[in-house]
Amino acid sequence: AMLCSEGFLAVKVHEKQPGGTNFSIVAPAALVPLALKFVPDNKLAHASRKLRPYMPIVDAAIPALEACPDGVFVEVIDPGEHVKVAKVGQSIVVDVKDSEDVVHVAVPLRAAESTLREIAKK
Repeated sequence: AMLCSEGFLAVKVHEKQPGGTNFSIVAPAALVPLALKFVPDNKLAHASRKLRPYMPIVDAAIPALEACPDGVFVEVIDPGEHVKVAKVGQSIVVDVKDSEDVVHVAVPLRAAESTLREIAKK
Protein backbone atom coordinates (compact mmCIF):
# COMPACT_ATOMS: atom_id res chain seq x y z
CA ALA A 1 0.00 0.00 0.00
CA MET A 2 2.87 2.40 0.77
CA LEU A 3 4.23 2.02 -2.75
CA CYS A 4 0.88 3.04 -4.26
CA SER A 5 0.13 5.91 -1.88
CA GLU A 6 1.24 8.52 -4.42
CA GLY A 7 -0.58 7.00 -7.37
CA PHE A 8 0.87 5.69 -10.59
CA LEU A 9 3.19 7.30 -13.10
CA ALA A 10 2.26 6.50 -16.71
CA VAL A 11 4.44 7.02 -19.77
CA LYS A 12 3.44 5.91 -23.27
CA VAL A 13 5.48 6.58 -26.39
CA HIS A 14 4.67 5.63 -29.97
CA GLU A 15 7.11 6.59 -32.72
CA LYS A 16 5.18 6.43 -35.98
CA GLN A 17 8.04 5.66 -38.34
CA PRO A 18 8.65 2.02 -39.37
CA GLY A 19 10.64 0.28 -36.66
CA GLY A 20 9.93 3.15 -34.25
CA THR A 21 9.91 2.69 -30.51
CA ASN A 22 6.66 1.81 -28.82
CA PHE A 23 6.49 1.39 -25.08
CA SER A 24 4.19 1.88 -22.18
CA ILE A 25 5.20 2.02 -18.52
CA VAL A 26 2.89 2.25 -15.55
CA ALA A 27 4.69 2.21 -12.21
CA PRO A 28 4.06 3.27 -8.64
CA ALA A 29 4.97 6.96 -8.58
CA ALA A 30 6.53 6.59 -5.12
CA LEU A 31 9.46 4.82 -6.82
CA VAL A 32 10.75 8.12 -8.28
CA PRO A 33 11.54 9.97 -5.03
CA LEU A 34 12.72 6.66 -3.56
CA ALA A 35 15.11 6.12 -6.48
CA LEU A 36 16.45 9.66 -6.05
CA LYS A 37 17.71 8.70 -2.58
CA PHE A 38 20.28 6.49 -4.35
CA VAL A 39 21.52 9.24 -6.68
CA PRO A 40 24.77 10.75 -5.39
CA ASP A 41 24.21 14.28 -4.07
CA ASN A 42 26.81 15.74 -6.42
CA LYS A 43 24.81 14.52 -9.44
CA LEU A 44 21.79 16.60 -8.39
CA ALA A 45 23.57 19.50 -6.67
CA HIS A 46 23.07 21.95 -9.53
CA ALA A 47 19.38 21.05 -9.95
CA SER A 48 18.91 21.25 -6.19
CA ARG A 49 20.46 24.72 -5.98
CA LYS A 50 18.28 25.97 -8.87
CA LEU A 51 15.12 24.40 -7.43
CA ARG A 52 15.37 25.48 -3.78
CA PRO A 53 14.29 29.12 -4.29
CA TYR A 54 11.13 27.88 -6.02
CA MET A 55 10.02 25.43 -3.31
CA PRO A 56 7.64 27.99 -1.72
CA ILE A 57 5.89 28.15 -5.09
CA VAL A 58 5.71 24.34 -5.18
CA ASP A 59 4.37 24.36 -1.61
CA ALA A 60 1.58 26.73 -2.67
CA ALA A 61 0.90 25.28 -6.12
CA ILE A 62 0.49 21.58 -5.33
CA PRO A 63 -2.36 21.98 -2.80
CA ALA A 64 -4.02 24.54 -5.10
CA LEU A 65 -3.79 22.14 -8.03
CA GLU A 66 -5.14 19.29 -5.92
CA ALA A 67 -8.14 21.43 -4.96
CA CYS A 68 -8.93 22.78 -8.41
CA PRO A 69 -11.35 21.02 -10.75
CA ASP A 70 -10.12 18.92 -13.63
CA GLY A 71 -9.48 20.86 -16.81
CA VAL A 72 -7.11 21.84 -19.57
CA PHE A 73 -4.36 24.30 -18.62
CA VAL A 74 -2.72 24.68 -22.01
CA GLU A 75 -3.64 23.41 -25.45
CA VAL A 76 -1.75 24.16 -28.63
CA ILE A 77 -3.07 23.00 -31.96
CA ASP A 78 -0.92 23.62 -35.01
CA PRO A 79 -0.99 21.86 -38.35
CA GLY A 80 0.49 18.44 -37.66
CA GLU A 81 0.93 19.03 -33.92
CA HIS A 82 -1.31 18.92 -30.85
CA VAL A 83 -0.06 19.51 -27.31
CA LYS A 84 -2.31 19.46 -24.25
CA VAL A 85 -1.50 19.88 -20.56
CA ALA A 86 -4.38 19.14 -18.20
CA LYS A 87 -5.32 18.17 -14.68
CA VAL A 88 -7.11 14.84 -14.60
CA GLY A 89 -8.00 13.57 -11.15
CA GLN A 90 -4.96 14.11 -8.98
CA SER A 91 -2.48 14.04 -11.88
CA ILE A 92 -1.00 16.40 -14.42
CA VAL A 93 -1.33 14.86 -17.87
CA VAL A 94 0.71 15.88 -20.91
CA ASP A 95 -0.28 14.61 -24.34
CA VAL A 96 1.74 15.37 -27.46
CA LYS A 97 0.83 14.24 -30.96
CA ASP A 98 2.74 15.22 -34.05
CA SER A 99 3.63 13.69 -37.39
CA GLU A 100 6.39 11.58 -35.85
CA ASP A 101 5.34 10.71 -32.29
CA VAL A 102 2.51 10.25 -29.84
CA VAL A 103 3.54 10.77 -26.20
CA HIS A 104 1.39 10.55 -23.07
CA VAL A 105 2.73 11.28 -19.57
CA ALA A 106 0.64 11.31 -16.39
CA VAL A 107 2.30 12.42 -13.15
CA PRO A 108 0.45 12.34 -9.83
CA LEU A 109 0.68 15.67 -8.02
CA ARG A 110 1.80 14.05 -4.77
CA ALA A 111 4.62 12.26 -6.57
CA ALA A 112 5.71 15.47 -8.28
CA GLU A 113 5.83 17.20 -4.90
CA SER A 114 7.78 14.34 -3.25
CA THR A 115 10.21 14.22 -6.17
CA LEU A 116 10.85 17.96 -6.12
CA ARG A 117 11.37 17.88 -2.34
CA GLU A 118 13.86 15.05 -2.69
CA ILE A 119 15.82 16.94 -5.37
CA ALA A 120 15.78 20.14 -3.29
CA LYS A 121 17.34 18.26 -0.34
CA LYS A 122 20.37 17.12 -2.35
